[in-house]
Amino acid sequence: MKLLSYWQVALLLGCILLSTLLTEQLVRQDIAYARGQQLEQQVANAGHIRSFLETELNRALHLNFGLSAYIQAKSGDVTAEEFDLLLPELVKQGLYIRNIGIAPGNVLSYVHPIEGNEGAIGLYYPDIPEQWPAVKAIIDNRQGRLVGPVQLMQGGVGFIHRVPVFIQDDYWGIVSIVVDPNTLWQELQLIADRYGIDAALRTKLDDGQFSAGFFGPTWLFYDDSLLLTLSIRGAEWQLAIRSTDPLRTRALEIRVMGYSVSLLLLALLGWLTFSRRQLQNSTHQLKLQQQYLTTVMDNVADAIVTTDASGHIEQINQAASDIFGLDMSQLQGVHWCSLLYDPTEQDALLAATTSAHKAVITQGRDHFDQAFPLSISRSEVDFNQLKKHVILLRDMTEQHKVDRLKSEFVSTVSHELRTPLTSINGSIGLVLGGVLGAVTPQVKQLLQTAYNNCAALTRLINDLLDIEKLEAGKVSFEFQQVRLDDVLQSAIAANQPLAQSAQISLKLVCLAQNVRVYIDPARLQQVLTNLISNAIKFAPKESEVVLQLSVDQSQARVEVLDDGIGVPEHFQNQLFQKFAQADSSDRKQQQGTGLGLAICRALVEQMDGEIGYQKRHPIGSCFFFAFPRVEPLESTEYNHST
Repeated sequence: MKLLSYWQVALLLGCILLSTLLTEQLVRQDIAYARGQQLEQQVANAGHIRSFLETELNRALHLNFGLSAYIQAKSGDVTAEEFDLLLPELVKQGLYIRNIGIAPGNVLSYVHPIEGNEGAIGLYYPDIPEQWPAVKAIIDNRQGRLVGPVQLMQGGVGFIHRVPVFIQDDYWGIVSIVVDPNTLWQELQLIADRYGIDAALRTKLDDGQFSAGFFGPTWLFYDDSLLLTLSIRGAEWQLAIRSTDPLRTRALEIRVMGYSVSLLLLALLGWLTFSRRQLQNSTHQLKLQQQYLTTVMDNVADAIVTTDASGHIEQINQAASDIFGLDMSQLQGVHWCSLLYDPTEQDALLAATTSAHKAVITQGRDHFDQAFPLSISRSEVDFNQLKKHVILLRDMTEQHKVDRLKSEFVSTVSHELRTPLTSINGSIGLVLGGVLGAVTPQVKQLLQTAYNNCAALTRLINDLLDIEKLEAGKVSFEFQQVRLDDVLQSAIAANQPLAQSAQISLKLVCLAQNVRVYIDPARLQQVLTNLISNAIKFAPKESEVVLQLSVDQSQARVEVLDDGIGVPEHFQNQLFQKFAQADSSDRKQQQGTGLGLAICRALVEQMDGEIGYQKRHPIGSCFFFAFPRVEPLESTEYNHST
């Protein structure tokens, strides 16, 4: 049997795919968010770098505009002594300045500091093809401009900020400041390191192209780094910036959480799917079991009725419908006592059927309102913490007919046999008594055997007649209040010859004195004789058969104890039935009719007592009977042995 169907497997696979897509979508969103945060930080860092470059360069380049304004104010009539005094002070005020130069008529005539810049003195810009186009452009535009990086004539690389000077619209010359980038780049690198970024700079040329990078790694311009344009004094630079910190995402946590939740959900879904399949299978099996139980119950000959704790019918089998002529729809919810011919007997029947082993005969009511004999037994069960009653009902009509026919047959046969048997027994007795003269020993032995068998047959017939009378209610009882210990002593005395012949001793043990009951003493003697003779039959030689009398608050109890082999466990439930014997074969060691215990039970119950059997440990048997006491007794032990 497959655990999951195809569509359930497809559903699980679809859930796995969907959970994977959702998890990866969350990861992508988290990465995009982290990149956005990083981009915002990069923009902010780029702003810091731009601010640094503009501030530091403008601080130096403003001196250039001040110097050109001074020359214009002097109408170009500035002596060499004035430049020698002015230029050193300006160099001191500006950071990153390598030198300041003045080129009247495009000839670089004044340079400070002169040291290291000797090669620049006397340069004529039109003679420098690398620089003249840029110089001519600022003259034509009459605007200052920062250019570079430029390979300096005096050696090295620098940025040059040139400002054309015009006096009354006449071109005078050029004032220039050379910025040393090395110190500037060192400061810029410190800032980049502090912000955790890589930065690079390059110049945007007039034709729209870009020069090679002059600061930082040039590969930043060719990946997904942030690119910004800086405009500083007529120069356009491109700034590339990229964070050196790794992208901080929660991708791992999201994946772990997402896939864990997905696995849990999948496990739950799989468990629910599997449980549903199991439930379906269990439901199917339950239906099959219910059908099987219903079939079994419907094929039971006895009626089975189940009720709730209050006695209202919940379910019946087919036999109940057949016996009472009513179906389930007519009986469901009806109290079970409505099945009785006299519903008022309900309480008495419940008290009498306290276990499933106790059956009571009463009268039932069929659908024609006619009474019929009914056997009732009952048991209580707990189902789902609810008390239920199971009532077993048996129609005894046919059984009573059979019993009546059997009783009539036994009675007829017994009466027909009794008369000739009495005659035969008497005749044999006369011959044994010597009325016809002496007989040989061999003939006497045969006659004695015949006489004994006739006596046994007479006892059987008497037992059959006693059973018939008891069942028919024709046995008379003479009830009187008697001392039970006196009856027991008389029984021991009457059975003493039988015990002596079997080498058995009889013993009476009274655990209470002056125990009185209301019985027929003659009938009780008959019961005791039967029980004692049975005990003598099965007790081993040189052993004791004990009669023990005891009492409790309401009853007097007599036990007949022996050390015999006991009654087999499988036979104990049949002990008090008619013709019941543990070994009924022709080879049985002890002869008997199987009616003695049945007669005992009938006599004891007719005297309002109870009789039973229990096994002794480790060996032996215990037959007992009990009667209600008629008065309180003093608890004094009394022991009498014979």
